[in-house]
Order: sequence, then structure tokens, then C-alpha cells
Amino acid sequence: MFYSRVFTFAGMLRPNATARKTPTWPTPTPEQVEVVLLGTYHMDEPGLDEVNVSADDVLDDDHQSELEGLADHLARADPDVVAVERPAARVSDLNDVYAQYRDGEVAYDDAHAFEPLHPEREDETMACRSEVVQVGFRLADRLGHDRVVPVDVPQQLGGSDAFDELEASGYEPTPKVNVPRIDREELKATLDERLAESTITEYHRHLNEEAALHANDGMFDEFLRYGEGENYAGPDALATWYRRNLRMVHNVWRAIDEDTDRVLVLVGSGHVHVLRRLLTEFPQFCPASALPYLPRRG
Repeated sequence: MFYSRVFTFAGMLRPNATARKTPTWPTPTPEQVEVVLLGTYHMDEPGLDEVNVSADDVLDDDHQSELEGLADHLARADPDVVAVERPAARVSDLNDVYAQYRDGEVAYDDAHAFEPLHPEREDETMACRSEVVQVGFRLADRLGHDRVVPVDVPQQLGGSDAFDELEASGYEPTPKVNVPRIDREELKATLDERLAESTITEYHRHLNEEAALHANDGMFDEFLRYGEGENYAGPDALATWYRRNLRMVHNVWRAIDEDTDRVLVLVGSGHVHVLRRLLTEFPQFCPASALPYLPRRG
């Protein structure tokens, strides 16, 4: 069975990945809008990634204190806009919920039930644990913003007739080149252990370090080889992945105005590497790392 879900590896490390890749963060020119990319993990555990980190309950007192510290660090970026990975079409619904937090009707440590912010989350009491609320809302609230901006256009990768046709034929792509590949169970165990031993700020620093930003190399290995004859199921799935991220950049563009100097985009860490590429190509924007706002101890 091939992949029928959104395929990202949050914080994936692949052996020797940095040996062959040395991407850099460009320096913004005075007229460009700086876009700080903060890669995160899914604190409400929606289970939509191929490797899903086992998150502790972020509503407990220790984690709430850590999240306050993270918001303090991120506030130094002083963004004019806080953008989050939620469907852009649900902007009114999202900001109705944000207003409850901003106005003090709901506390950040309250296990509050409301319509799920995640489109596939069934447990309404989990939505309040999302990084969108706990980091995105908290930061925008700290900065006195009257809104947050959802920029995502979720799309499924795989699960198409083209994938079904290849699976039914018994097709398996040949490796041809022996490169390091990922053991998902081992990766999950490693990430779970790191999260358990780190503060929330420290774990976010790990997710945003260069070695971890190539999170979707495994996705390219799986998809780019998957096709036969006139069937390009895998490359077409990757095109869908790029389309999703291009739409996210476009929605960030919609969110700014002539007075905007900096945007902070809170997004699953698997998106950061590709978003950096796309933002670098767009002359009005300059992508920026979140690392300057994430201390090693915090």
C-alpha cells in the first residue's frame, strides 16, 4: 500500500545528508520582506505524518512554562504577521478561536473543546494542544496582533488511480543506487527520546538546525523512483507537494501589505527546506532561519 496521507518526516536525520548539501540562508535587501521559518512538531499528534512524534501533554505546568519561554524568545523576532499551518479557507473560524485566547475567555492551559482546528482531527479536546494554539496564538497574543494568518492548502500525496494501477501490477521501484535510507521505527524512537530529554525550545532548535531540515529527502527517494512507462505517479505526487508549498508562499504574500517588514511562519519542520527554496526564488521575500531566536538552553 503506497502513501495516501500527507508525507513528511518531522525532524528527520539522514546519514551524510549535510556532506552533499550546503544550503545557505540569503541576506535580505532593505526592500525585501523577511520570512522567518519556524519548523515545529505537531503537539496535538494528528497522526498524519509517516513518522509521528509522541508528544507529551503540553497543557501540564512544566510544558506551559516552557512554551511561555519559547514565546519570549520568538517575540524578539518582532514579526508584523504570524502565519500558521492551517487551511487558508478557514481564516474566519481560526481567528474566532484566536479571539477567545486573546481576550482571555480561554486560557492556554485550559483543556478547551472547540471545533477542531486541524481538518482531520476528530477529538475536539486535542485542538487546544496544537502548536497553532500553543505557539502561534501565544506569540501573536504576546505581540498584540489582532489576527493570525492561516496559509496552508492541505493536499493528499498518493492514493490516486495511478498509484493503484502500479500497486495492482505488483510494481516495485528498483533502488539502482545504494544511498543511506531511513528506518522509520528507529527514527521515531530517536525523536521521541530527544523530545523527552529536551525542553520545548531545545527541541525546536534541533528541528531547525541544518542537519534536520532535509526532512523530506526520504520522500524524494520514495516518490521520485515510483513510476513505469507512461505512469508518473511518484513524480506527480511530488509536484502536488510543491504545489502545496507554492500556495503557502502565495498566501503569505496575500497576508502582507506595504508596511510589513517581517513575517514568522510556523509550519511543520518538513516544509522548511522546500519553503526556503521557494522563498529564495521570490524577489519580494527573503527566507530567514529561526535559529537566532532559539537558544541552546531554554
